[in-house]
Amino acid sequence: MMRKLLAKALGTSGAPPVPQPHEKQSPVALQRDPYCGTYVSPEISFPLEQSGQVLHFCSAVCRARYQVNAKRAASA
Repeated sequence: MMRKLLAKALGTSGAPPVPQPHEKQSPVALQRDPYCGTYVSPEISFPLEQSGQVLHFCSAVCRARYQVNAKRAASA
C-alpha cells in the first residue's frame, strides 16, 4: 500500500520502466587487415595511410609488421 502511495505522489505507476528501442544504427562495413586477414571495424582499427589509401589493421603489431615487410619489398 505504501508503494502505491509513493508511486502516486511521484507520478509513477510502480511498474518497472519499459525499455525503449535503441535508434537503429546503420551497419559498419568491416575492413580486412592486409597483414593477418582478420576483419576489423574501422572505428577500432589501427589505420595506416599509404599511397593515398587508408589501410586498417587489427593491432599495432600487425601494422608494424606490415610496414617492415613493405619496406623490405620496396628495397628488393
